[in-house]
Amino acid sequence: MKYSAGDAKLFCPCCQNDTFDKDYRQLNSRGASFLGLDWANKNATILVCQRCTHISWFMDEVFATSN
Repeated sequence: MKYSAGDAKLFCPCCQNDTFDKDYRQLNSRGASFLGLDWANKNATILVCQRCTHISWFMDEVFATSN
């Protein structure tokens, strides 16, 4: 699938591919993990390039585009 962040279409910085698989990962902090509060950590959106498998991380949501 193709994605954009804001008004910018996204391309892989390694191979310039424009199709990705989208997923989410939790950003663990030492303090929250120590206190058993991992559920309170922020999540990041990741896009995995379908060609070279490079992973790009985003703090804000990215959106699917129609083209």
